[in-house]
Amino acid sequence: MEFAVKRSELAFHLDLLSRAVASRPIKPVLNGIFFKVDNGLKMTATDMEFTVKSEIPNVSGDGAFVVDAKTVYEIVKSLPGNEVHFSKNGDKVEISSGNSRFQIFTQDPEDFPEVRIPYDGAQYELERVKLAEMIDRVSFSAATEGSMRNLNGVYFEMEGNNFRTVAVDGFRMSLAEERVTSKGNMNFLLSLKAVRELSRSLGASNLEKITMRLENRQVAFEIGNVVLVCKSVDADFPNYKRVIPDKFKTRVIVDRNKLLGAVKRASIVTRAGAEAVKFSIEDGKMKVSSKTIDLGEAEEVLEVQSEGEPIVVAFNPVFVLDALSHTDVEKVQLNFVEANKPLMIDTPDLEGYFFIVMPVRI
Repeated sequence: MEFAVKRSELAFHLDLLSRAVASRPIKPVLNGIFFKVDNGLKMTATDMEFTVKSEIPNVSGDGAFVVDAKTVYEIVKSLPGNEVHFSKNGDKVEISSGNSRFQIFTQDPEDFPEVRIPYDGAQYELERVKLAEMIDRVSFSAATEGSMRNLNGVYFEMEGNNFRTVAVDGFRMSLAEERVTSKGNMNFLLSLKAVRELSRSLGASNLEKITMRLENRQVAFEIGNVVLVCKSVDADFPNYKRVIPDKFKTRVIVDRNKLLGAVKRASIVTRAGAEAVKFSIEDGKMKVSSKTIDLGEAEEVLEVQSEGEPIVVAFNPVFVLDALSHTDVEKVQLNFVEANKPLMIDTPDLEGYFFIVMPVRI
């Protein structure tokens, strides 16, 4: 079999595919990328939990083979020409461009697992930019430890016309919500690895809409000629709604950039492992301060719009900074319950997302 394909286009697809290859495969063929030419070039890579399928149309030929993912990607990136030629003969495939030639061993395509795209379950059409934004708003709050399976990912939920993404790590929570035209209920949890690759693929596309399909534990995101197929995590996501406060003792509206700067400066004199920045609100002013015995102290006073009772409460500055960095509005709203209760950070006009941060003991 022989075929030719544009080098830059193939390199783009191989970059996406190589991220699905298993780092410690249960069998050697999972180190590879499956190539099949049949009315276009179809490629697949999988670690059996996360799969990328991609297609380059208008490629003529017939046949299939599997080659080592890292090797073929590095070869294609390094080639000098604009077009790459593949020619398979026996157990080797020749890859050439210009005066460069490589011959690499192939594996039996029959050994490569078939990963089915779910077509029989629920289907939703989503705005690509909105979905990417909703993932970015929350994924930083997911637990990074793989052992915490029910927290090491992003929870997707559809309730009627409300579509949500949620992430928690036990110390903070982020939620983003959009109104959609789809109706019905569904929910699933995707691993942080799958979410990061989904985010990368959404950012690399310029499509207006993408399709999400759900069937049993299989979730597929169709982004043009690229399809990401993920197994949802078989673990119970916590009841996040129980953490959302329903009433507040104190509300503050403050310039986001000024608060961001004040918290950054106050965190300079905190110690790793014992980070705490104190917020003291009273009479239209918010004092942001920190103190460490062997380093010193910092204090900054901000003019704010406030209502409710005076309050003093402390937080890990990293969690507050993360929340402020994932919103782009001029002003943010801080909603306090009590000194030992979670803080809700949202926007004055409630734009469809919020962050919750647990306090630390003063």
